[in-house]
Amino acid sequence: MIKTSTQNELIQYVYNELADDAREQLEVALMHDNELADDCSDLLLIQRLLDGATKSPSDRAINNILNYSKSLSLQS
Repeated sequence: MIKTSTQNELIQYVYNELADDAREQLEVALMHDNELADDCSDLLLIQRLLDGATKSPSDRAINNILNYSKSLSLQS
């Protein structure tokens, strides 16, 4: 298991938020540490999946909410 600080650095690296000197050090570490490289690869995959995730409710969910709201207003 990697240290929390290293996990934070990996996340900053994936989102291109790591300072230049720290980025260079991490890239050297990635070349020599397979476990760290695997963790970085996993984070990059997760980032791509999250970026492609649906960011709005489905039409079905919207219709269910609207129908529920209408049923409440009819009861008043």
